[in-house]
Amino acid sequence: MANPEHQEVLDSFDKVSVCLYRGGISLFSVSLLYLAVILSGIDESLLSHYPIALLLIAVSAAFSAGNVHVYSKFVRAAISWSAWIGILLMLSDSGFERIWLSLGFIFVTFSGIALKESFCFKVMGLKLVPMILALSVFLLWINQTQIASFFVGLSGLIIGYLSIAKWRMPLHFDIGNKANYQV
Repeated sequence: MANPEHQEVLDSFDKVSVCLYRGGISLFSVSLLYLAVILSGIDESLLSHYPIALLLIAVSAAFSAGNVHVYSKFVRAAISWSAWIGILLMLSDSGFERIWLSLGFIFVTFSGIALKESFCFKVMGLKLVPMILALSVFLLWINQTQIASFFVGLSGLIIGYLSIAKWRMPLHFDIGNKANYQV
């Protein structure tokens, strides 16, 4: 776990990495809210925006998974590889028949990020995100999109709260102590 009292000297790569990670979290929040509106069925014309929402979710996963700062290489790999598998599944599902599966892998990534952040920085509601995202995937699998839209939106709000809290923190909070990372 990162020690916020430790202030590591960050180089340019570290700063870009932290900003991409935080940008991925922010984009994921907005993307979930966008997807929730689309899934709700409030406006039928928004169904054509479904691929755009999925693309934004995939980009947010790539940003965050590619730049996640976790000391344990096993945990870091599990978080990252879930995103890459989800993105590949999404790209191979042009008809959106199994989108619940690709979202499930991406949601594993952001569940890991939510748990990581909840242990490090005590942001309210983050420990609920993995359960809410898992419920969302289940509801999408059984084709209950309107109910899923509520939980997707709720996750988006909680992750949005995390995003705001993250951008208020100094960048070195995300890196922690570089000497503690397993390579």
